[in-house]
Amino acid sequence: MNRTNRDWLPSYYKTDALLPKIPETRALFSFRPYLIQDFIGKSISFLESDELKGMGFKYDYRRVLPCRWKCSDESLFGVDLAIYAYTKAYPFDKGRIGGYFNPDSLGAAVHHGSINVDVGGSHVGYLPDNDGGTFGKVWRPAEREFSADCGHIMAVLAPFKRVYDDACNNILLLKPESERALVSIPNEYVQPSWSSEQIKLLVDLDKLTDGEVDYKHDLLHTHTMIGRSLFYLHKQFQDGLDEVAAQKLCTPKPKRIGRHLTHRFFNIWDTRAEMKDGMPRLRLHLYMKFMLSARNSPPALKAAVTNTAIEHNRLADAVRANTFQNYDFISFSGIFIDQYCKEAKSYVNLFQPMGMTIKPRGQTREREYSPDEIHDILERMPLATPKMPLEGVFGYKRPQHILDSFTFKPGVFNRKEDLSCEI
Repeated sequence: MNRTNRDWLPSYYKTDALLPKIPETRALFSFRPYLIQDFIGKSISFLESDELKGMGFKYDYRRVLPCRWKCSDESLFGVDLAIYAYTKAYPFDKGRIGGYFNPDSLGAAVHHGSINVDVGGSHVGYLPDNDGGTFGKVWRPAEREFSADCGHIMAVLAPFKRVYDDACNNILLLKPESERALVSIPNEYVQPSWSSEQIKLLVDLDKLTDGEVDYKHDLLHTHTMIGRSLFYLHKQFQDGLDEVAAQKLCTPKPKRIGRHLTHRFFNIWDTRAEMKDGMPRLRLHLYMKFMLSARNSPPALKAAVTNTAIEHNRLADAVRANTFQNYDFISFSGIFIDQYCKEAKSYVNLFQPMGMTIKPRGQTREREYSPDEIHDILERMPLATPKMPLEGVFGYKRPQHILDSFTFKPGVFNRKEDLSCEI
Protein backbone atom coordinates (compact mmCIF):
# COMPACT_ATOMS: atom_id res chain seq x y z
CA MET A 1 0.00 0.00 0.00
CA ASN A 2 1.36 3.41 -1.01
CA ARG A 3 1.49 6.00 1.74
CA THR A 4 0.28 9.58 1.54
CA ASN A 5 1.61 12.72 3.24
CA ARG A 6 -1.40 14.91 2.45
CA ASP A 7 -2.60 14.60 6.05
CA TRP A 8 0.24 16.93 7.02
CA LEU A 9 -1.12 19.83 4.94
CA PRO A 10 -2.83 22.76 6.73
CA SER A 11 -6.63 22.57 6.87
CA TYR A 12 -7.15 25.30 4.23
CA TYR A 13 -4.79 23.57 1.79
CA LYS A 14 -7.08 20.95 0.28
CA THR A 15 -5.39 19.48 -2.78
CA ASP A 16 -8.73 18.61 -4.37
CA ALA A 17 -10.43 21.94 -3.56
CA LEU A 18 -11.33 24.25 -6.44
CA LEU A 19 -9.05 27.29 -6.64
CA PRO A 20 -10.24 30.15 -8.90
CA LYS A 21 -8.28 30.33 -12.13
CA ILE A 22 -5.78 33.09 -12.94
CA PRO A 23 -5.32 34.37 -16.55
CA GLU A 24 -2.59 32.54 -18.43
CA THR A 25 0.61 34.40 -19.29
CA ARG A 26 0.52 32.85 -22.76
CA ALA A 27 -2.83 34.48 -23.46
CA LEU A 28 -1.92 37.87 -21.97
CA PHE A 29 1.40 38.22 -23.76
CA SER A 30 0.26 37.04 -27.15
CA PHE A 31 -0.08 40.83 -27.53
CA ARG A 32 2.57 43.48 -27.00
CA PRO A 33 2.05 45.83 -24.05
CA TYR A 34 1.42 49.55 -24.52
CA LEU A 35 3.41 52.52 -23.41
CA ILE A 36 1.26 53.84 -20.57
CA GLN A 37 0.74 57.19 -22.35
CA ASP A 38 -0.50 55.33 -25.45
CA PHE A 39 -2.83 53.17 -23.39
CA ILE A 40 -4.37 56.18 -21.64
CA GLY A 41 -4.69 58.07 -24.94
CA LYS A 42 -6.46 55.20 -26.69
CA SER A 43 -8.65 54.53 -23.65
CA ILE A 44 -9.82 58.15 -23.62
CA SER A 45 -10.75 57.83 -27.31
CA PHE A 46 -12.76 54.71 -26.51
CA LEU A 47 -14.55 56.39 -23.61
CA GLU A 48 -15.57 59.26 -25.91
CA SER A 49 -16.53 57.00 -28.82
CA ASP A 50 -19.93 56.13 -30.29
CA GLU A 51 -18.94 52.51 -29.67
CA LEU A 52 -19.22 53.05 -25.92
CA LYS A 53 -22.49 54.95 -26.35
CA GLY A 54 -23.81 51.98 -28.30
CA MET A 55 -23.21 49.83 -25.23
CA GLY A 56 -25.67 51.98 -23.32
CA PHE A 57 -23.07 53.83 -21.29
CA LYS A 58 -23.52 57.59 -21.05
CA TYR A 59 -20.03 59.02 -20.65
CA ASP A 60 -19.96 62.63 -19.43
CA TYR A 61 -16.39 63.89 -18.97
CA ARG A 62 -17.62 66.63 -16.64
CA ARG A 63 -18.64 64.01 -14.04
CA VAL A 64 -15.57 61.78 -14.45
CA LEU A 65 -13.14 61.14 -11.65
CA PRO A 66 -9.96 59.50 -13.01
CA CYS A 67 -8.69 56.96 -10.47
CA ARG A 68 -5.79 54.56 -10.11
CA TRP A 69 -4.99 51.69 -7.77
CA LYS A 70 -1.38 50.63 -7.70
CA CYS A 71 1.69 50.42 -5.53
CA SER A 72 3.16 53.68 -4.22
CA ASP A 73 6.58 52.90 -5.73
CA GLU A 74 8.20 55.93 -7.41
CA SER A 75 8.79 53.84 -10.54
CA LEU A 76 5.05 54.16 -11.25
CA PHE A 77 4.85 57.96 -11.30
CA GLY A 78 4.53 57.87 -15.09
CA VAL A 79 1.04 56.42 -14.67
CA ASP A 80 -0.06 59.54 -12.80
CA LEU A 81 1.63 61.76 -15.39
CA ALA A 82 -0.16 60.05 -18.28
CA ILE A 83 -3.57 60.42 -16.62
CA TYR A 84 -2.80 64.04 -15.72
CA ALA A 85 -1.66 64.91 -19.25
CA TYR A 86 -4.82 63.55 -20.86
CA THR A 87 -7.35 64.76 -18.27
CA LYS A 88 -5.66 67.71 -16.55
CA ALA A 89 -6.81 66.07 -13.32
CA TYR A 90 -4.68 64.34 -10.73
CA PRO A 91 -5.95 60.75 -10.33
CA PHE A 92 -7.78 59.76 -7.15
CA ASP A 93 -5.83 57.12 -5.23
CA LYS A 94 -7.60 53.79 -4.60
CA GLY A 95 -4.43 51.79 -3.99
CA ARG A 96 -2.11 50.58 -1.29
CA ILE A 97 1.57 49.69 -1.28
CA GLY A 98 2.08 46.33 -2.96
CA GLY A 99 -0.57 46.96 -5.63
CA TYR A 100 -3.61 46.29 -3.47
CA PHE A 101 -7.02 47.84 -4.06
CA ASN A 102 -8.38 49.83 -1.11
CA PRO A 103 -12.17 49.26 -0.90
CA ASP A 104 -12.49 51.94 1.79
CA SER A 105 -11.67 54.56 -0.86
CA LEU A 106 -14.86 53.96 -2.89
CA GLY A 107 -17.20 55.99 -0.69
CA ALA A 108 -15.14 59.15 -1.08
CA ALA A 109 -14.38 58.54 -4.76
CA VAL A 110 -18.01 58.41 -5.94
CA HIS A 111 -18.75 61.70 -4.16
CA HIS A 112 -15.81 63.36 -5.93
CA GLY A 113 -17.06 62.17 -9.33
CA SER A 114 -20.06 59.97 -10.07
CA ILE A 115 -18.29 58.29 -13.01
CA ASN A 116 -15.18 56.50 -11.78
CA VAL A 117 -12.63 55.49 -14.42
CA ASP A 118 -10.08 53.19 -12.80
CA VAL A 119 -6.67 52.13 -14.09
CA GLY A 120 -4.90 49.69 -11.80
CA GLY A 121 -2.82 46.63 -11.21
CA SER A 122 0.44 45.29 -9.88
CA HIS A 123 3.82 46.29 -11.22
CA VAL A 124 7.05 44.49 -12.00
CA GLY A 125 10.50 45.70 -13.02
CA TYR A 126 12.01 44.63 -16.33
CA LEU A 127 15.61 44.55 -17.52
CA PRO A 128 15.69 43.98 -21.29
CA ASP A 129 18.05 41.69 -23.18
CA ASN A 130 17.96 39.58 -26.33
CA ASP A 131 16.79 36.47 -24.45
CA GLY A 132 13.45 37.80 -23.22
CA GLY A 133 14.75 39.90 -20.35
CA THR A 134 14.71 39.64 -16.57
CA PHE A 135 11.70 40.50 -14.38
CA GLY A 136 11.62 41.73 -10.80
CA LYS A 137 14.38 44.36 -10.79
CA VAL A 138 14.73 47.97 -11.85
CA TRP A 139 17.51 50.57 -11.74
CA ARG A 140 17.26 52.95 -8.77
CA PRO A 141 19.10 56.17 -9.68
CA ALA A 142 19.15 57.56 -6.12
CA GLU A 143 21.17 54.56 -4.90
CA ARG A 144 22.82 53.82 -8.28
CA GLU A 145 21.98 50.13 -8.10
CA PHE A 146 19.41 47.59 -9.21
CA SER A 147 16.82 46.58 -6.64
CA ALA A 148 13.54 44.69 -6.32
CA ASP A 149 10.47 46.04 -8.10
CA CYS A 150 7.76 45.53 -6.77
CA GLY A 151 9.63 45.27 -3.46
CA HIS A 152 6.56 44.05 -1.58
CA ILE A 153 5.71 41.18 -3.93
CA MET A 154 9.36 40.19 -4.29
CA ALA A 155 9.66 40.09 -0.48
CA VAL A 156 6.60 37.83 -0.29
CA LEU A 157 8.07 35.54 -2.95
CA ALA A 158 11.65 35.41 -1.69
CA PRO A 159 11.43 32.88 1.20
CA PHE A 160 9.18 30.58 -0.82
CA LYS A 161 11.51 30.75 -3.81
CA ARG A 162 14.54 29.92 -1.68
CA VAL A 163 12.88 26.76 -0.33
CA TYR A 164 11.56 25.78 -3.76
CA ASP A 165 14.97 26.26 -5.39
CA ASP A 166 16.54 24.11 -2.68
CA ALA A 167 14.02 21.35 -3.40
CA CYS A 168 14.75 21.59 -7.13
CA ASN A 169 18.45 21.21 -6.33
CA ASN A 170 18.20 18.35 -3.87
CA ILE A 171 15.39 16.05 -5.01
CA LEU A 172 17.23 13.51 -7.15
CA LEU A 173 16.11 11.14 -9.89
CA LEU A 174 17.93 8.01 -11.02
CA LYS A 175 17.31 4.81 -12.92
CA PRO A 176 19.64 1.93 -12.07
CA GLU A 177 20.36 -0.58 -14.81
CA SER A 178 17.40 -2.92 -15.40
CA GLU A 179 15.44 -1.28 -12.57
CA ARG A 180 12.52 1.12 -12.29
CA ALA A 181 13.20 4.86 -12.05
CA LEU A 182 13.63 6.13 -8.47
CA VAL A 183 13.34 9.45 -6.68
CA SER A 184 15.44 10.33 -3.63
CA ILE A 185 13.79 13.00 -1.49
CA PRO A 186 15.25 14.86 1.52
CA ASN A 187 13.13 14.01 4.54
CA GLU A 188 12.14 17.62 5.17
CA TYR A 189 10.18 17.47 1.90
CA VAL A 190 8.41 14.27 2.93
CA GLN A 191 7.28 15.20 6.44
CA PRO A 192 7.13 18.84 7.65
CA SER A 193 8.38 18.26 11.22
CA TRP A 194 11.80 17.34 9.76
CA SER A 195 12.24 20.93 8.62
CA SER A 196 12.95 23.93 10.84
CA GLU A 197 11.96 26.31 8.03
CA GLN A 198 8.98 28.63 8.45
CA ILE A 199 8.14 27.82 4.84
CA LYS A 200 7.22 24.15 4.44
CA LEU A 201 7.43 22.32 1.13
CA LEU A 202 6.00 18.83 0.79
CA VAL A 203 6.24 16.75 -2.34
CA ASP A 204 2.93 15.12 -3.20
CA LEU A 205 3.81 11.46 -2.63
CA ASP A 206 0.55 10.42 -4.28
CA LYS A 207 1.62 11.95 -7.60
CA LEU A 208 5.43 11.99 -7.60
CA THR A 209 6.06 8.57 -6.06
CA ASP A 210 4.75 5.05 -6.47
CA GLY A 211 5.67 3.30 -3.24
CA GLU A 212 8.73 3.07 -1.01
CA VAL A 213 11.83 1.18 -2.14
CA ASP A 214 12.56 -1.86 0.03
CA TYR A 215 16.08 -2.46 1.28
CA LYS A 216 17.97 -5.24 -0.48
CA HIS A 217 21.41 -6.15 0.80
CA ASP A 218 22.83 -6.94 -2.63
CA LEU A 219 21.47 -3.79 -4.37
CA LEU A 220 23.45 -0.73 -3.30
CA HIS A 221 20.97 1.76 -4.74
CA THR A 222 18.29 0.52 -2.28
CA HIS A 223 20.37 1.37 0.78
CA THR A 224 18.84 4.30 2.66
CA MET A 225 20.96 7.47 2.80
CA ILE A 226 20.93 9.47 6.00
CA GLY A 227 18.41 12.31 5.80
CA ARG A 228 16.65 10.90 2.72
CA SER A 229 13.78 8.62 1.72
CA LEU A 230 13.76 6.56 -1.46
CA PHE A 231 10.70 5.92 -3.61
CA TYR A 232 9.79 4.56 -6.99
CA LEU A 233 9.08 7.37 -9.45
CA HIS A 234 5.42 7.63 -10.42
CA LYS A 235 4.50 6.87 -14.03
CA GLN A 236 2.48 10.11 -14.13
CA PHE A 237 5.68 12.11 -13.68
CA GLN A 238 7.61 10.09 -16.24
CA ASP A 239 4.84 10.38 -18.82
CA GLY A 240 5.02 14.16 -18.49
CA LEU A 241 8.68 14.27 -19.57
CA ASP A 242 9.61 14.69 -23.20
CA GLU A 243 12.10 12.25 -24.70
CA VAL A 244 15.13 14.51 -24.19
CA ALA A 245 14.29 15.25 -20.53
CA ALA A 246 13.65 11.57 -19.82
CA GLN A 247 17.06 10.62 -21.21
CA LYS A 248 18.80 13.30 -19.13
CA LEU A 249 17.03 12.57 -15.87
CA CYS A 250 16.58 8.81 -15.84
CA THR A 251 20.18 7.57 -15.70
CA PRO A 252 22.17 5.46 -13.21
CA LYS A 253 23.83 8.65 -11.98
CA PRO A 254 21.47 10.76 -9.77
CA LYS A 255 20.21 13.95 -11.44
CA ARG A 256 18.48 16.99 -9.96
CA ILE A 257 14.76 17.19 -10.62
CA GLY A 258 15.17 20.93 -11.32
CA ARG A 259 12.23 22.85 -12.77
CA HIS A 260 10.48 19.59 -13.56
CA LEU A 261 9.17 19.93 -10.01
CA THR A 262 5.98 21.57 -11.26
CA HIS A 263 2.91 22.55 -9.27
CA ARG A 264 1.33 19.11 -9.70
CA PHE A 265 4.01 17.45 -7.58
CA PHE A 266 4.43 19.64 -4.49
CA ASN A 267 2.66 21.90 -2.00
CA ILE A 268 4.18 24.85 -0.15
CA TRP A 269 2.91 27.11 2.65
CA ASP A 270 3.94 29.57 5.37
CA THR A 271 3.41 28.20 8.88
CA ARG A 272 3.20 31.74 10.27
CA ALA A 273 0.95 33.24 7.62
CA GLU A 274 -1.49 35.83 8.92
CA MET A 275 -4.94 34.25 8.77
CA LYS A 276 -8.40 35.65 8.19
CA ASP A 277 -11.56 33.51 8.22
CA GLY A 278 -9.45 30.37 8.17
CA MET A 279 -7.49 31.40 5.06
CA PRO A 280 -4.19 33.26 4.55
CA ARG A 281 -4.86 37.01 4.49
CA LEU A 282 -2.58 37.30 1.46
CA ARG A 283 -4.33 35.27 -1.21
CA LEU A 284 -1.03 35.17 -3.10
CA HIS A 285 -0.02 32.37 -0.71
CA LEU A 286 -2.69 30.12 -2.19
CA TYR A 287 -1.13 30.44 -5.65
CA MET A 288 2.50 30.24 -4.56
CA LYS A 289 3.35 26.87 -6.10
CA PHE A 290 1.90 27.97 -9.44
CA MET A 291 4.01 31.14 -9.43
CA LEU A 292 7.24 29.39 -8.43
CA SER A 293 7.09 26.63 -11.02
CA ALA A 294 5.42 28.44 -13.94
CA ARG A 295 6.89 27.29 -17.24
CA ASN A 296 5.88 30.29 -19.35
CA SER A 297 6.75 33.17 -17.04
CA PRO A 298 9.26 33.96 -14.28
CA PRO A 299 7.88 34.07 -10.71
CA ALA A 300 7.98 37.88 -10.47
CA LEU A 301 5.78 38.32 -13.54
CA LYS A 302 3.45 35.48 -12.58
CA ALA A 303 3.04 37.02 -9.12
CA ALA A 304 2.12 40.39 -10.64
CA VAL A 305 -0.44 38.71 -12.89
CA THR A 306 -1.88 36.74 -9.97
CA ASN A 307 -2.09 39.71 -7.62
CA THR A 308 -3.74 41.86 -10.29
CA ALA A 309 -6.37 39.17 -10.89
CA ILE A 310 -7.09 38.90 -7.15
CA GLU A 311 -7.37 42.66 -6.64
CA HIS A 312 -9.40 43.22 -9.82
CA ASN A 313 -11.92 40.75 -8.43
CA ARG A 314 -12.03 42.67 -5.13
CA LEU A 315 -12.72 45.92 -7.01
CA ALA A 316 -15.44 44.35 -9.18
CA ASP A 317 -17.05 42.80 -6.11
CA ALA A 318 -16.94 46.08 -4.15
CA VAL A 319 -18.67 48.21 -6.79
CA ARG A 320 -21.57 45.71 -7.01
CA ALA A 321 -22.74 46.73 -3.53
CA ASN A 322 -26.13 48.43 -3.39
CA THR A 323 -24.40 51.51 -1.98
CA PHE A 324 -22.82 52.14 -5.39
CA GLN A 325 -25.71 51.12 -7.63
CA ASN A 326 -26.33 54.71 -8.78
CA TYR A 327 -22.76 55.33 -9.87
CA ASP A 328 -20.87 54.46 -13.04
CA PHE A 329 -17.62 52.50 -13.07
CA ILE A 330 -15.23 51.75 -15.90
CA SER A 331 -12.20 49.76 -14.81
CA PHE A 332 -9.01 48.82 -16.68
CA SER A 333 -6.82 46.31 -14.84
CA GLY A 334 -3.43 45.02 -15.92
CA ILE A 335 0.30 44.79 -15.33
CA PHE A 336 2.56 47.85 -15.12
CA ILE A 337 6.02 46.95 -16.44
CA ASP A 338 8.71 49.37 -15.29
CA GLN A 339 12.05 50.29 -16.83
CA TYR A 340 14.47 53.07 -16.03
CA CYS A 341 15.58 55.04 -19.09
CA LYS A 342 19.01 56.58 -18.48
CA GLU A 343 18.72 58.79 -21.57
CA ALA A 344 15.47 60.33 -20.31
CA LYS A 345 16.65 60.09 -16.68
CA SER A 346 13.24 58.79 -15.78
CA TYR A 347 11.21 55.65 -15.22
CA VAL A 348 9.09 54.56 -18.17
CA ASN A 349 6.00 52.37 -17.80
CA LEU A 350 4.47 49.82 -20.12
CA PHE A 351 0.98 48.46 -19.48
CA GLN A 352 -0.43 45.06 -20.38
CA PRO A 353 -4.23 45.08 -19.94
CA MET A 354 -5.76 41.98 -18.36
CA GLY A 355 -9.38 43.02 -18.13
CA MET A 356 -11.90 45.81 -18.60
CA THR A 357 -15.27 46.06 -16.88
CA ILE A 358 -18.10 48.55 -17.43
CA LYS A 359 -20.82 48.90 -14.80
CA PRO A 360 -23.43 51.53 -15.67
CA ARG A 361 -25.47 53.19 -12.95
CA GLY A 362 -28.61 51.34 -11.98
CA GLN A 363 -26.95 47.97 -12.46
CA THR A 364 -25.09 45.72 -10.05
CA ARG A 365 -23.30 43.51 -12.58
CA GLU A 366 -20.72 44.69 -15.06
CA ARG A 367 -19.91 43.92 -18.67
CA GLU A 368 -16.54 42.17 -18.92
CA TYR A 369 -13.91 42.26 -21.66
CA SER A 370 -11.07 39.83 -22.26
CA PRO A 371 -7.50 40.91 -23.14
CA ASP A 372 -7.99 40.12 -26.84
CA GLU A 373 -11.20 42.17 -26.89
CA ILE A 374 -9.44 45.09 -25.21
CA HIS A 375 -6.58 45.00 -27.70
CA ASP A 376 -9.04 44.74 -30.59
CA ILE A 377 -10.94 47.81 -29.35
CA LEU A 378 -7.87 49.91 -28.61
CA GLU A 379 -6.10 49.08 -31.86
CA ARG A 380 -9.06 50.68 -33.66
CA MET A 381 -8.85 53.81 -31.53
CA PRO A 382 -6.74 56.85 -32.36
CA LEU A 383 -4.70 58.55 -29.67
CA ALA A 384 -6.81 61.22 -28.02
CA THR A 385 -5.48 64.75 -27.93
CA PRO A 386 -3.95 65.32 -24.47
CA LYS A 387 -5.09 68.32 -22.45
CA MET A 388 -1.42 69.14 -21.89
CA PRO A 389 1.56 68.36 -24.19
CA LEU A 390 2.95 64.94 -23.27
CA GLU A 391 6.57 65.97 -23.69
CA GLY A 392 6.05 68.91 -21.37
CA VAL A 393 4.41 66.78 -18.69
CA PHE A 394 6.83 63.83 -18.90
CA GLY A 395 9.95 65.86 -19.57
CA TYR A 396 11.11 63.64 -22.43
CA LYS A 397 10.12 62.64 -25.95
CA ARG A 398 8.06 59.55 -26.70
CA PRO A 399 10.29 56.60 -25.59
CA GLN A 400 9.57 54.18 -28.45
CA HIS A 401 12.91 52.46 -27.80
CA ILE A 402 11.61 51.24 -24.41
CA LEU A 403 8.69 49.51 -26.10
CA ASP A 404 10.99 48.10 -28.79
CA SER A 405 13.34 46.67 -26.15
CA PHE A 406 10.57 44.54 -24.61
CA THR A 407 11.49 41.12 -25.99
CA PHE A 408 9.59 38.87 -23.57
CA LYS A 409 7.43 36.16 -25.05
CA PRO A 410 5.78 33.43 -22.99
CA GLY A 411 8.35 30.75 -22.29
CA VAL A 412 11.21 32.96 -23.54
CA PHE A 413 12.97 34.85 -20.77
CA ASN A 414 16.28 34.98 -18.98
CA ARG A 415 16.72 31.55 -17.41
CA LYS A 416 20.03 32.12 -15.65
CA GLU A 417 18.49 30.77 -12.45
CA ASP A 418 17.22 27.59 -14.08
CA LEU A 419 18.79 24.54 -12.54
CA SER A 420 20.80 22.02 -14.50
CA CYS A 421 20.01 18.38 -13.91
CA GLU A 422 23.71 17.70 -13.27
CA ILE A 423 25.00 17.37 -9.70
